[in-house]
Amino acid sequence: MNLGAIVEVAIGLIFVWIVLSLTIIQIQEWINVRLDKRARDMEEAIHEMLANPNLKAQFYDHPVIRGLTSKKRKEPSRIPAWFYRYPILRGFTKEIRKLPSYIPSQQFSLALFEITLTAGTESSLIQQGLLKIRDDLEKDKNMTPQQAVITELNLLIEFARSAASTEAGTAFTKKTLAALKTKAEEFSLKYPELRPLIDTALEEASKRKDEIDDLLKSKDAPRGSEPFTNLRRGVAALSVISPEVNQTLNALLLNIEEYVGQQESKLAKARQNVERWFDDSMDRVSGVFKRESQRIALLIGLGLALMFNVDSISLTSYLWREPSIRAAVVANAERLTSTPPTPDGQPEAPQQVQVQDLIDQFSELKLPVGWTLRTKDDPLFLSDDSEEALTCKPIPRGKAYFGIPFYDYQLTRFLPFIKDRCLTTSQPDRSTNIFVKLIGIIITAVAARQGAPFWFDLLKRAVNLRGTGANPAEKEGK
Repeated sequence: MNLGAIVEVAIGLIFVWIVLSLTIIQIQEWINVRLDKRARDMEEAIHEMLANPNLKAQFYDHPVIRGLTSKKRKEPSRIPAWFYRYPILRGFTKEIRKLPSYIPSQQFSLALFEITLTAGTESSLIQQGLLKIRDDLEKDKNMTPQQAVITELNLLIEFARSAASTEAGTAFTKKTLAALKTKAEEFSLKYPELRPLIDTALEEASKRKDEIDDLLKSKDAPRGSEPFTNLRRGVAALSVISPEVNQTLNALLLNIEEYVGQQESKLAKARQNVERWFDDSMDRVSGVFKRESQRIALLIGLGLALMFNVDSISLTSYLWREPSIRAAVVANAERLTSTPPTPDGQPEAPQQVQVQDLIDQFSELKLPVGWTLRTKDDPLFLSDDSEEALTCKPIPRGKAYFGIPFYDYQLTRFLPFIKDRCLTTSQPDRSTNIFVKLIGIIITAVAARQGAPFWFDLLKRAVNLRGTGANPAEKEGK
């Protein structure tokens, strides 16, 4: 048995799978960016954690979280704001805020704690109502909101957030709350079509405030002015807004007083518990995202392998028969594994290798990949023997080649350019058929799904096994 040839064939297959894996990564990353997949998955997870759309909107509108988002403003953007208040000019500076795809656990706990501390204030409840109005306006496809309305509503929401912090921490409660209600009234007068929504938000906030006050007056409500007690009172107030979050935070803060002495340490322990809760939830989201990515990678790999006829069975047979091509593939694989180290001394990751360079190397090897659309008069199908003409068939027999003929099918009515033609492999083949071809393509898709890092490590081992020795850069690093 020629062990060296077997290893070289394996190296050639792995090299092809790496090229396909890197292409899949590029396509998948483009899809994720276009669909904002990571940010949307995180938004859904936070929605499940907070169990209330208004509370989620309040969380994402918090300055700590809002600073993590990227904004895109259409030009022009340097014109004074009053210029765009005229009806004919509104909407020319629309801002598109993208959700963050990553939130540190410290920022999550900071934002959630501030929301919790202000949960019992009427200003915070008004802010939630205003956020609901804004989100409904932006999501309602039947109504195109004027950007000036959204901008002023955002300013009002920001004032409500500041008023909630003031109301929860100082003695100027009545003044700040009255100023907020006055601004809300001015806004509703300026935009009469939104007045019913504003009035409803104010009434709902007042009603919930009464419920929270009754709850906090009960004998079981936390008493005291310490920071941790204020946090406990805020958690109790959340039971009116989001019972699920109240239950979760109560579990995370359970018995902290018994094993922590100082108030500051209690808050630190509470933050640590909340951060661990967030990290565990994000680990679950990452697992779901990874599984979905693997399924999508399999579909993309299957599509690419089918589109470009990357058949692992055919490649194995071809590399075994053609030593010169096999040697060229191995040479390219060795060049790939001998990439120079990065400035920090680490070898370059396969994702950092230029995909276009690999594709160029791959195209120069003239492997049996790709399809060719041949006419029925192609010299390949002509025969000197008039008794048996050469043809192409999905299951070839005799002198027929593998191919998919388009002769009398109804498909040619919609695609006239394939009429009387046959779709064959780039290098004519009599040894395969449609079933073997599909199995080879599925093998390619499954292999590419494993990812470039997996095959890159295996390729380095296979190259060393062949007897080329270790990478000089690796020797220096030892």
